[in-house]
Amino acid sequence: MSLVKQQGILSPGTQYAKDADVIMTAAVLGWAWSRLTNADVNKRHARVDFEVKDSHKMTQQQLEEQPLDATHTSAIQKLNQLLRAAGLQADQKVELGKTPIWTTGGRITGGSGDKSATDPNRYNPPLPDGYAAKLFLMATNAATADRLGYQGRGAYTGFIDGRTDGQTGLMSTFRHNVPFDITYGRRWHPPEPPADRVWGMIGSEAMQDHEDRDPEKQGIKQQGMHFEGPAPQRGHDICAYTHGMIQAIYDVHFQKLANDLSPTKKTPYNPGTPYEIAVGKDTTKLASCFPCSIFMEATGHPASSTHLGRGESWSPLYPPPNPTTTQHKAWQACNTQWQAYCKTILDAGLQCLKKGAAQVNADWSASVTALESFLNGPNGVNKTPATAAQAYANLILDAVTVHDHEVNRINRTLK
Repeated sequence: MSLVKQQGILSPGTQYAKDADVIMTAAVLGWAWSRLTNADVNKRHARVDFEVKDSHKMTQQQLEEQPLDATHTSAIQKLNQLLRAAGLQADQKVELGKTPIWTTGGRITGGSGDKSATDPNRYNPPLPDGYAAKLFLMATNAATADRLGYQGRGAYTGFIDGRTDGQTGLMSTFRHNVPFDITYGRRWHPPEPPADRVWGMIGSEAMQDHEDRDPEKQGIKQQGMHFEGPAPQRGHDICAYTHGMIQAIYDVHFQKLANDLSPTKKTPYNPGTPYEIAVGKDTTKLASCFPCSIFMEATGHPASSTHLGRGESWSPLYPPPNPTTTQHKAWQACNTQWQAYCKTILDAGLQCLKKGAAQVNADWSASVTALESFLNGPNGVNKTPATAAQAYANLILDAVTVHDHEVNRINRTLK
């Protein structure tokens, strides 16, 4: 991986926070444009959900009576105004909803996001069956859950339901270092991470673990997070987090590929549906972060619910260069789909920002110009088509190392 140390993500002269704002605003705009112009008229809807505080203490009627969040309402209005300036009709718009009421074992579904928001199976799928049901109960049983991986904030655990035969175990979010190999493309690193804050996936293990700053507060390691590989070195390494849903999607594609390549191929064969289970006491949002959602969309598993909160240091998994195992080939195939989709939505989003330039706040215009130059300039990544999609995807990964809510990025970027 080519590591670039400079002040801005997009150029040495831009500001990294504004670059991150513009990259993610473009990604959300492009995602919405892609959904709202879908060739299948039944899928032409784009919805994001926010979590109502303490919704798990409410009835469904009480939840429905809660007002819409002002921060999200502002961001959605700005998105829709810019989408209209870019050419969409008034009825082609992003909708704002509320995440389902959280209960222990609440699930996010990989694949129901194309269903109408009123379809009962979008947010509340049937309970799992067979061995998947046993895993589900293990993950949600307080007596056993603390032995099953990460239980802290954002503790979503992946699992598979509906597979024809066999079952993969539970898949908890874990942290790993991003490999340094030119195969994986260019990544950004600030020249000197601020000393007074945790810098996403660039901070030291102790800082990310919260041990040095607040001994009374359990860090993610104490809450069950698995750290793969050596501790990252501050100022050098990049570490990242791969969520349970992404691991589950890889597993579904691996099982399908393994069956397709098997001399005793089963026909018909169902590799299963990927899910995430909300586990622990600090995870109540039954919606996928935006980085997860676009990976899910790209691989054919649109999220049941998408939020515009934080996708902190989100990452795919990295197969070795020139993978030879079936599992690693499946990872590579999924990553290739995701990279192509990142290119699709960033290209569309950039065009929206250019057509709606009057709605971009002046202090963010330089980052819009820098994004255009980075992608399409004389030395832009599109001059090398073979690796362009990878570069687009890496921009999104770079942006989410600057931790913030996507809804805040949108509100700052747009008027």
